[in-house]
Formats: sequence, structure tokens, C-alpha cells
Amino acid sequence: LQPGATGLLRLWMLQALFAVFGQHTISGRDLMELTDNDVSGAISLIAFIVRCESAPFDMQAAAGRCLVELTAADSVFLVKTDLEETNTTQIAKLTAMLNKHVNSLIKALIQFEVVEAFARCICQHQQSHARTDIIVKHFLTTVHNCLLYCSENQRKFRQHLACQSTIVTDIMIPYVHNILPALYDNPNCGPETVEFANLKSVLQTFVVVTFNIGVFRPQLRDSDMLEQVCRVPNILNYISMLELLIKLSVNVDFVRGPYAEVLTQTFLGAFQALPAESQARLQRRLTSEQGMRLPFSRSARESVDALSFVLTLPVDEQEPGKAQERKARRQDNWRHAKNKARKRKRMFGMQTKDAAQPGQPECEAEEQEEDSADDMPCLIPAQNWEEHLGATDETFVPAKAKCQWTGVLMHDPVQTPDGFLFERAALEDWAQFYASNPLTGAPLDMAACIDAADVASFIQGYQMQMFAAGHLAPEAFEEPPPPEVAPLAPAAPMPAPMPMPAASSAAAASSAPTTLLGDLPSLGTSESLPSTKKREKGKIRIESRSVVDCPEDMRCKIDGKVMINPVLSPYGHHFEKKTLDKWLANCGSVCPITKKALRSDECFEDAEMKKRIVKFLKSQG
Repeated sequence: LQPGATGLLRLWMLQALFAVFGQHTISGRDLMELTDNDVSGAISLIAFIVRCESAPFDMQAAAGRCLVELTAADSVFLVKTDLEETNTTQIAKLTAMLNKHVNSLIKALIQFEVVEAFARCICQHQQSHARTDIIVKHFLTTVHNCLLYCSENQRKFRQHLACQSTIVTDIMIPYVHNILPALYDNPNCGPETVEFANLKSVLQTFVVVTFNIGVFRPQLRDSDMLEQVCRVPNILNYISMLELLIKLSVNVDFVRGPYAEVLTQTFLGAFQALPAESQARLQRRLTSEQGMRLPFSRSARESVDALSFVLTLPVDEQEPGKAQERKARRQDNWRHAKNKARKRKRMFGMQTKDAAQPGQPECEAEEQEEDSADDMPCLIPAQNWEEHLGATDETFVPAKAKCQWTGVLMHDPVQTPDGFLFERAALEDWAQFYASNPLTGAPLDMAACIDAADVASFIQGYQMQMFAAGHLAPEAFEEPPPPEVAPLAPAAPMPAPMPMPAASSAAAASSAPTTLLGDLPSLGTSESLPSTKKREKGKIRIESRSVVDCPEDMRCKIDGKVMINPVLSPYGHHFEKKTLDKWLANCGSVCPITKKALRSDECFEDAEMKKRIVKFLKSQG
């Protein structure tokens, strides 16, 4: 791509690139290679394509698929390695590469406003059920995966999403309501149907998002979406779906909403209708096996109490020594299990582009053995994290890597003055209601808690090493390396997009076939959303490498984005003005750092900081 190419010229150059590789075969790895392993550069290209209204849909779908691949660990392993030399040095090297990749990935997603780009793309194709299915799935999987990484940018990504909270009410909830009729009309719906698979992806993302970001909870709690989803035929017969619905209900503190009684009775009836073996499996998934599963809040005590019948270990498994028996049994199952490669790709609950292909039924064995489908095999530590994080539990997660309260693998650990380790999102949620330690009851001020940087570093090493070893040393998981596949022939070149007259566009829209999806509400008109077609003269240009190299003091304290119009708060923190305005509008008049009262008019523009930023960015050009 020619440096500085913008608008249609950039689009045509990208079309030629996609035509050479084939729009159905180009991958995230290809984009990484083309940008010299610069993940920020790859993300900037994807954001441009997804946002560009002139881009063909197939090209936008391919860009979304490439983005999902970039959120998975495989995208960083570009260099072929000798699988016979699987020593700890190689694993450590790939671990460091992956850690750098993840941090650069999240910074780029924020800087190039990928969330807003997907929102525009969804609205652009809102008349087509099939197209919206594809874009929504890529968007949800991207958010879902990024929130599950233990990364130094984890908190900034959560706060960035909090500033985009209107996407839930404007797009995601309407999307769910519009796919429900197709599920209601199919009494035999299951994992093999497109709508069922997409609904599961939505629920998975909602569970992760509502655990991490409180501003999303009232919108889902006060909506009838959960109650409507529970009416889908057979949905409560699937343990994985029932688990997601229970966790989502607890995260939004459903007892405070208008559907508390209905949901409680629904879940109780569904649990009692399960066979005894399935009941025990569901209880394990929600208790002893939480280390490797999607998190749910413990601060909503009334909601937890209302569902206590399922949030406790089975009675016959509470005896001492049962955990070790389950660990040994699970280790034995791994030795004999089929589809281990598929399980390995789903470590830590990650979703992949092929995790649930539309129209492809789930493996029956997975539904029969759901309690071990996402578990980790045992692996000898290569990063010396065991001496710091302790021995692994029954799901092969180090004991000290888990939140001491919720039992989930920590992604943003904090330490209390008395030495307890908690997941930040869980503790902040608790601190909104109680000024005490959730385990001991001792007085606790959130401001007195500190980042557990050392623990986070060891958790990153553990998590990244698992991914690295899974790619580099498949024999650690007792399976042969996958065979190499010959590259497919490139597809025929795509024609350049031709501008449509206004009348023709209207006619095409009116003649579009009726779909199950129907219309989704627009996020705004072209006047209310900033134009992306013309770059103003003198506007500061953010190069992809600037996203990585920019000093920390030039980044917004909310989401880490390189600032263009910096403002300084009375508490001494710098924010990007537009980001701060979004935060105050969506999250209330509180400082995102200190949680103290803050208004926009109390912040003033910092001209000196702006000069420094402009000077830095020009030096990068």
C-alpha cells in the first residue's frame, strides 16, 4: 500500500491486495506479514475497510474475519519452527512475542475506533439478515476474546467499551430480538442452526462485558431480553446455554429488575428437569471449575442467593479429596479424548473464527462432556511461574492466578493492604455497595488497593505460555502437529466499486427481499457522526507505529488512546476531550480515575501538552 493513500485510492489498492490473496482465503497472518508484523498497521487497515461504505460487503466480512484471527494466539506465530526443538527457551520467546502482540492489539483497537467502525458497518447492512449475522459475529468475538486476555491494557479497554455503551441498546438488544422469531418458529432448533450459534455468541459476550463493565447492566436488566431468550425451544436443555443465562442474570443483578420472579422460577424449573448427572455437571461449571470459564459477579448477593440451588457444589462432591479425583479423571480423559486440537484452540474460553460455523452441528461428545470441553491439559511450567502462582488446581489453573473471591482466572489483579488478591472488576463492583473486604469483612477502601503488577506478569506468562506451547509443542498435549495445507489458488480479482446514483440506491433498498432480521436502529445520521470521507487540512495524522511508540503521558487516562485534544482535570489527569465527554455522558459525572465528582467544564485544554503531542507525531511521519 502506498503510504499516505486515502479514500477510494486506498480502497482500490486494498481491493487489489484482497484479490491477489483471495477474499475468502486472506488471513490475519497475511495482513501481519504485509505490515511487517505490525499489528497496529493491520488493525488500521481492517478498521478502514469495515468503516468504508464504498467497500464491497465480501471485503468487509473478510476484514472482520481477519480481525478475529488477530485476537487469537495463532496470529503471532508466523515463523515456522522446528517442532522437535521444543525447549523452554523457544516457548519463552514465543510467550514474549504473544504478550507484545496482545498489548499492541488492544491499543490499536482503541486508537482506530474499531468498535465504532463495526457499529457503522452493522447499520449500513441492517436490511440484510445474512450480512448482519456475519458482521455481528465478528464484532462480538473480537470484544469477547480481548476481554479474556491478561493484559496491561485490560482496564483501558473496559473503559473504552464503557464509553460506547449505546451500542448495546441501539444494536445488540434489537439484534437479539430480531433473531428470536426464527428460533421460536423452529421447535427443533439447536447448535446446528445459524441463529442458535449466533445467540450463544451474543450471550458469551454479554457475560464477559457485564462482568467487566457496570454501565451495561441496567440496560440488560430492565430489558425483557433474558426472559424472551429463555422461551427459545430447547435452549434450557443445553447446559452451556443455561450456564450463560444464569451468569448473565447474576451479572446484571436480575433480582432488582422487573423479571426477577419469572427468571428465578424458569431457572429452577430448568435445573430440576435436568438428569441428576447433568445437574451435577452444571453445578461444577458454576463453582469448582470457574477458573477456566467465563466469570460472573459475586457482589450481587441477592441474585446469588436467589440461585443458590445451582451455585453450590453437588453434595456428594464436597468431601475432601474429591477435587484431586476429578483432576486425575480429567487428566485421563485428555489422554483419550478426541478433538483435542479443537479444545486446545479454545483455551481460556477464547472463541475462534471456526468455533461455531453456521450450519455445522456441535460435536456430540462435547455436549456429553461439557464439563471438560474447555479445560486445560497439564503442562510443565516453562516460565518459572509455578513457584510464584502455586500448583495447579483440578482444572490445571495455578491457585494464586485465580481471584480469591470469585475463583476465576484474573485478568487485572489488584492487591488489598492486607495481602488479598482480587480481580479488579469484581472488587470495584463490590466496593460500590460495601466498604469492606468481601472475604474477611474488614474495612476496605478501594483507593488503598494497588495494582498487583508482579502477579499480573506471572499470569500473563502462564496464559501466554499455554498458547505458545499449544502451537510450538503440540506433543505437550499428546497430539501430533496438524498437517500443512497447500495454499489455495487466488480468487478472481474483484471489480472496483462504482458509485450508485441516489435514485438507484433507493430503488435497490426498496427492492431488497424481506428478511428475518428486519430493520435495526441507526446509531445516527451522517450529520451526527463524524465524516470519514475527507480529511481536513492540517488534521493530526496518527501513524500505526505511533500507537505503539507514543509515551504514556501523551495517552488518554481513560482508554490509552493517543490524545489529539488533551484536557487536564482538577485531579491532575489528562484525557482526550471527546473520550471524556462520552465517559461523562454514559457513566455519570465522576472521574474515571479517582471516582470523585467531575464535570466537563472543570477541565481545561492543555495547549502545552498538545504541542508536545503534535511534535511527536510529526517526528513519526
